[in-house]
This record gives sequence, C-alpha cells and structure tokens, in this order.
Amino acid sequence: MAVSPLDSRYKTEMTPVFDEENKLRKWMEVELALAKAHAALGHIPKEAPTAIEAGMDKVKVERVHEIEAEIHHDLMAMVRALAEQSGEYGGYIHIGSTSYDIEDTATALIFREGIDILEKRLEDLNSVLKKLAKEHKDTLCIGRTHGQHANPTTYGMKFAIYYQEMKRNLDRLRYAKQAISVGKMSGATGTMAAFGREGIQMQTLVMKELGLSLQ
Repeated sequence: MAVSPLDSRYKTEMTPVFDEENKLRKWMEVELALAKAHAALGHIPKEAPTAIEAGMDKVKVERVHEIEAEIHHDLMAMVRALAEQSGEYGGYIHIGSTSYDIEDTATALIFREGIDILEKRLEDLNSVLKKLAKEHKDTLCIGRTHGQHANPTTYGMKFAIYYQEMKRNLDRLRYAKQAISVGKMSGATGTMAAFGREGIQMQTLVMKELGLSLQ
C-alpha cells in the first residue's frame, strides 16, 4: 500500500532504479561478475556463469523474502534463491566474498544508474536552454537588482546564464558519478584470504566486468 504520492502518482523512470527488484538484480549482477572471475581463473567450471546468469531471470523477490524470513539474512537469502535457479552450478555462487562486497558494490551500480538518468535529463534541459538563448537573444525584458527594476536585459541572456549554470551542474554530477563508481571484492574482514594469492587479480577482474574502479 502506497503511503505517499511519490510511491504511486508521481513515479518517474527513476522509481524502478531504487526499488527492491533492481536492488536484487544488482546484487545478482555482482555475484555473476564474481563467478565469471572465478571461471576465468579456473576455480569453477567455465559453464557455471552462463547457468547462473540464466537463473537470475527466474529469481522472484517473493522467494527471496521467504528465505530471508527463515534465515534472517537478506544477502544470503538472495544467494540461496539464485542457487535454486542455477541447477547444478548453484554451489559456485558467492565463493570467497563477504556480504558487503556484494551490497556495497551493487549500491555503486544503482547510484550510477540513477545518475545516468539525471545526466540525460540535464543534457536535454541544456539543449532547450541553448535553443531558447539563441531564439531570444534580442527579446527585451526588464532587469532586476536589489529586488527592483533595473536596466533592460534580454531573455536570451537569462537563458544563456541558466545554460552555463547547468553546464557546471553537469560537471559536478559527472564528477559525482566517477566518485561513486567504485567497488570492492575482498572477502571477510577485507583480507582477501579466501581468494588466496589471487585476491588482487580477482577484485580487478570483477570490477572490470562491472565497469567500476577499485576502492
């Protein structure tokens, strides 16, 4: 049941980015990247990632919640639900990682997806502002200073100022996206012990697959 108009009436393309389904999807994407890294290094069968990826589309939020109610662990509930759908390869999920390797890295993917939407909207807005600035470069309007009328200016100038301001906002947003696009895969307590001597290589392969930088 919706408790706010933002939950229903005013939904945008941003809404599904932050819903439960996409969170689980991103968790599974990180698990898949981990399985691909293990397969590349010869730790698990090469066909395992394909089976795991096929299983991702069959995992239901409701089933994850059922398992979580039983084991009281949100991340492992997802792992078990995904393992159920991955057949004989279900046992190759989550090897060597710790919960927040998955959750923190998935959060970066979610925020990056959200920022992509904002970036596109700002680019569209700036295209409109640029067009209006050119169209109204000679359209006079009254200027204002100290809350009162001042020398005349043009609407074109006003739109040009908004355009420049939004360009700076886009720069800030892109910097934020770069700053947030990081992940980790270092196992329990961050020691990488579960990956043996290949810990750094494992982490690098996973982040390369996800398009993330290393923390």
